[in-house]
Amino acid sequence: MLDALALRLYGHSIFGIIQLFIMTFLKTLKPSGPLVVGCTDIMIGRTKEGSLLRLFYPTDAKELPQDESQWTRWYLGDSYSRGLGKFVAPWFLQGTFAWLLNWQTRYSLVPSAWCSNLLSGDKKLPVVVFSHGLGANRSMYSSVCCQLASHGFVVAALEHRDGSACSSFTLNEEGEKEWLEFELHKPGDKQIVLRSKQIGIRVKECQSTLTIMERLNSGGVENELKNAFDIRQLIGRLDLSRPIIAGHSFGGCAAINTQLQDKRFKLCVALDPWLFPMKDSVELCSKMEKHVLCVSTDTFQTPENLEAMSHLPSQLTSFVTIKGTVHQNQADTPFLLGTAGRLIGGTNSKLDHSLAMEINNALMMAFIHSHHGLPKGLSDEYGERWDAFVAEHQSKLVYGLYGTARKMIGWNKTGL
Repeated sequence: MLDALALRLYGHSIFGIIQLFIMTFLKTLKPSGPLVVGCTDIMIGRTKEGSLLRLFYPTDAKELPQDESQWTRWYLGDSYSRGLGKFVAPWFLQGTFAWLLNWQTRYSLVPSAWCSNLLSGDKKLPVVVFSHGLGANRSMYSSVCCQLASHGFVVAALEHRDGSACSSFTLNEEGEKEWLEFELHKPGDKQIVLRSKQIGIRVKECQSTLTIMERLNSGGVENELKNAFDIRQLIGRLDLSRPIIAGHSFGGCAAINTQLQDKRFKLCVALDPWLFPMKDSVELCSKMEKHVLCVSTDTFQTPENLEAMSHLPSQLTSFVTIKGTVHQNQADTPFLLGTAGRLIGGTNSKLDHSLAMEINNALMMAFIHSHHGLPKGLSDEYGERWDAFVAEHQSKLVYGLYGTARKMIGWNKTGL
C-alpha cells in the first residue's frame, strides 16, 4: 500500500505514480517457514564502539499485515546508496549510481512486520549473528535472515563500523545521526593492510553482538533508537546455549574467524567466504573445532581463495557450490534491481535468482537442522522438507571445493 509520505514526495505526476506502482512490487524473497517474521533496529551505545543491528524474529501473527506500509522497509537512506555507489562505481558515475539506486529501491519491502511483538510463550529461541559483506549493510541479507526467523530463530544482522559497510551511523549527545562513510582502499597502498585491520574489528563486533544478545536476554539495556519494539520482550527468551555465527563474503571470513576465536559459537555458516583478509594467517583455519558450512557461487570462487578454504578441516567442513550463480545471489540485490538492473549491475545469473536463493537457504537450513535441530515446537517435518528440496536439486550442486572464476578482489588486485 502506498503511504502518505510517498504521496507527499511524488505528488500525482504521471512519472511519480508509475514509479510508486513499480516500487510496490519490489520485495525480497518471502520466507517459507511456518512463522510470520518481525523486524526492528536496535542500537546499544551511541558511539562507534557500540552496536547497531537489525533484528529478525518470529511473531504470533497468522499472516503478514495486508497494509504493506506496516512491512519492513529495505531501503535505509541516501547515505547508504551513495556509499554503495562509492564501492561499485567509478568516481564519475557514483552520483548517478546512487540516484538510480534511490529511485529503484526507495519503496522496496521486506516481507516482515515492522516492530511486531515477539512470539509469545516461554520457549527459548536460538540465536544467529549475521555479518554482512564488503560494501553492504544490516538490511542487505533480509532474504536469508527472514528465512531463519520464520523457523523460530532470532537473527542479529549487525552493521559493521570498520569502514567496510556502505554506510553506518552513530548518535551524538543530541541524538542526531553522525555518518560513518565507506572506506575505500587507497591506490598504491597494500590492500591487505586495510582488510586485515578490518577483519580484526569485525571479529570483535561479532563477539560484541553476541554479548549484547546476552544482555538483552538478561535485561537492563536501552535501545538508543526509539521505535515501537519493546526490547524487554527478549528478557529470558533467548537460547544462548548454542549460538550460530554466519556471514557472506567478507562476512563469511568474519564468521570463520569469529568461530575460531569465540568458543561461545557452536556452528558456522559461511556464504561465499572471501578469505583474502586473512591470507597471512589462513593456516589458522586448520584449528577449527566446530562444524562449518561453506556455500559458494561458482563464478566467484578462484583457485587462490579455494586454496585458502582448503585449510578448513575436511571432517568438520561441508563445501557445496550452486551452479549457474553469481556472488550477489546470496544477497537481496537480484530481487530489487529488476531485469535491466541485474544485467547492468552484474547480478544476473544463469540460474533463476529466486531458485538460487531458495537452494542457498535450503542448504543452510538442512545443515543447521542436521547439527542443531530446529527450535522447539517445530516438528522434524521441516528438516525432512529441506533434505528433500536439496535432493530434488542435486543436479545444480557441486560438492567439494569448486569455482570457475579467475580474478577476485585482493588476490588478483582487481574488483569484485
